[in-house]
Amino acid sequence: MKSASGVFSAVIVTTLLTLSACGGSVDVEGNSKEEGPSCGLVAACGGDPTGTWTMDEACLDPSMFEDLDEGCDAEIDVSGMVVSGRAEFRADNTHVTTITQQGPIKAVYPAACLAAEDIPITCAQLSVKMQRVAAGKESPFTSAECAHAGADCACTFVFGRDTTTSMGTWSVSGSILAIESEGEEPEESPFCAQGSSLTRGFPVSAGADASGPIQHYMRFTKE
Repeated sequence: MKSASGVFSAVIVTTLLTLSACGGSVDVEGNSKEEGPSCGLVAACGGDPTGTWTMDEACLDPSMFEDLDEGCDAEIDVSGMVVSGRAEFRADNTHVTTITQQGPIKAVYPAACLAAEDIPITCAQLSVKMQRVAAGKESPFTSAECAHAGADCACTFVFGRDTTTSMGTWSVSGSILAIESEGEEPEESPFCAQGSSLTRGFPVSAGADASGPIQHYMRFTKE
């Protein structure tokens, strides 16, 4: 399954690049910000994923939507996103996975970021830009709107209901589940299958260690 963050880059990154980069890992008051996942860590234990599974929950990490940040040190809130789905890992090592995702994503941009090539841009102007992006034919959003939140600018992007079905092959190596789907890049993700429960981490980026604890994931129950 493709990471949801990849959907956003093509339609919104150009708008966000008009914001000046605040840089670093500090908040608008100059305090250090803690890095790390917002989800609880889950051990990658491996196991046998063979079977048909229904998704019970998904824990999304804001880092998956880093395209909404673009160096502005924005605070990303994905708690409103709803993800559901079903996965079938067959004994012949083929798979069919269907994932549906929808809901609001919020991003709060610090006041220092509201500049376009050192030319100030108001929160109202940013809202107009985002609304134009949302109205585009290729946009995954049904709406986008920004409003002042103190000195900052808080934007809400509503991701329209999107269902993706992928088919291909799967294999296991230790605690790594490798997925190859038609028309998509191969994916590797940590997982843990125990009894009637399957926890599948979201795909890791190229070169990253997929064998460590799972930071953001989908949890399934066997049908």
